[in-house]
Amino acid sequence: MDTTALFNLKEDDSEEILIDAQDVEEIVPDADFRFSLVILKNGEKHFICGTEAEIRQKLNMKEG
Repeated sequence: MDTTALFNLKEDDSEEILIDAQDVEEIVPDADFRFSLVILKNGEKHFICGTEAEIRQKLNMKEG
């Protein structure tokens, strides 16, 4: 079963993006670890609020 979740964007935390776990290519933690860069398989990149672990948990993805 695919898992989707809403995440707040780093640039404007009032704006949300819907991400499907199946579309995630890579999650890269930001330097301060409060945000993460999510790279999608279609090439889109989004800085979102949350650590890599929090994002993986919300999307029911396995670690690394």
